[in-house]
Amino acid sequence: MVVRPLKGQDAFNIVMRSGRRSTSGPLSLTAAFNVDSLPKESISVGVTIGKRTAKRAVIRNRVKRLLRESVRQIVPSRAVALSSAGIHSVVLVWRSAPEAPKLLRLSDVQPHVESALDHVISVCSRNV
Repeated sequence: MVVRPLKGQDAFNIVMRSGRRSTSGPLSLTAAFNVDSLPKESISVGVTIGKRTAKRAVIRNRVKRLLRESVRQIVPSRAVALSSAGIHSVVLVWRSAPEAPKLLRLSDVQPHVESALDHVISVCSRNV
């Protein structure tokens, strides 16, 4: 399954309004799904962290890079589950400032993404 960027404010708003939300630590993941759609070969992923959460752009960009990379690593192993659940778009929102931004690693972010994604897959699978 190919990971594509979710672009445009309208696309973000549609996912945030119509999707299922799951939270894991400082991460809030919202996934939009279609019950009657055919399995998709790609998933659109959007990542955001607000200025209120982290004042410096360097910190926000680091968190966004780590979130994108963790999704790139996790999605291939869950491609079948994502397709069967009908999930086509995901928005990741990081909701708290890292305590030590320079020490934030992929291993700190990845468990939150895995947990939230697994929860959303299970919720969306029940609705299919």
